[in-house]
Amino acid sequence: MVVVSEKKRHLATETVEAQPPSKKPLEGENAETMLKEAVEAVEKERAKSEDYLRRLQYLQADFENYRKRVEKEMSDNRQFGNQRLLSEIIVVNDELELALREARGSNENPTIAEGVAMVHKRLQSILSKEGVEKIQSLGSKFNPDLHDAALRVVSDEEEGTIVEEIRQGYTLKGKVLRPSIVKVAENPVERESKSEKSALEEIGDNE
Repeated sequence: MVVVSEKKRHLATETVEAQPPSKKPLEGENAETMLKEAVEAVEKERAKSEDYLRRLQYLQADFENYRKRVEKEMSDNRQFGNQRLLSEIIVVNDELELALREARGSNENPTIAEGVAMVHKRLQSILSKEGVEKIQSLGSKFNPDLHDAALRVVSDEEEGTIVEEIRQGYTLKGKVLRPSIVKVAENPVERESKSEKSALEEIGDNE
């Protein structure tokens, strides 16, 4: 019995010594490596997502700029087309006004004058609805943005005052569609007075 026990103890010792070392430390290292790799993968995916989002934002901004540019071009084309059409209508309006004056002056056929007056009134209504307004010139100061000076005439009016309108001017929504052609006052007395005043000021400055 003692011999058997010794043999069993000896076998048990050999069995314990023959067992492979514990794998727990290795498994812990693997888990740490896997976690690190997972974090790196997440970071990479996040970087990709941010890059895609940035590209999408750039594309969206480019598209928005393109849309605004196209809308502006379409608006400019419509406005340019309207300006040309309204400029031609204004010429027709000038001819109607001339025909109306002649028809009223002749007194030969009142019906014709009435017909022309009706057409002229209708045309004025259309121009008004489109935002076309007359430039008020007579009696106002000459403005090169609104008026074209055809002549300067000697007058008792203040220098630069518009004394006669040769052709009516119009604006379209605040912008000049056609400038007025006018005659501008030239006041020799006022001009001479200003020249003398300027000369006296110059002498005073020199002293």
